[in-house]
Amino acid sequence: MVNYQSLIGLPWEYGVNDCFSLVRSYYQLAGIVLPDFKRPEDLDNSPSIFLEQAGGLGFYETCMDDARAGDVLIMRLGTPYPMHAAIYVGDQRILHQRRDSLSCVAALTRYYYKSIAAVYRYAANR
Repeated sequence: MVNYQSLIGLPWEYGVNDCFSLVRSYYQLAGIVLPDFKRPEDLDNSPSIFLEQAGGLGFYETCMDDARAGDVLIMRLGTPYPMHAAIYVGDQRILHQRRDSLSCVAALTRYYYKSIAAVYRYAANR
């Protein structure tokens, strides 16, 4: 299990401290280096970075019914395409970085659960 406490309370800054940065930092704590990608300027009309790159990064799609700590949840939060990434940390909680807020651990409420478009697991975590 990754000790992610150092990732809580980070101020949001697009391309620096955002949801994908948080995923990268979480996996770096686990000894896995994920490359960074240029963020789209228009979130309403851009495909998901993670959905496009997941396979090449060593992730495979699984389902929420089988979710484990460390899985990446790709969500549609206020955008037409699934642009938000969160880390499932177990016990129906997620670690994530929302726009204009501090990174946090939040309950996987019905709102978040219904927003899940895909669940990915790092291949080495099979």
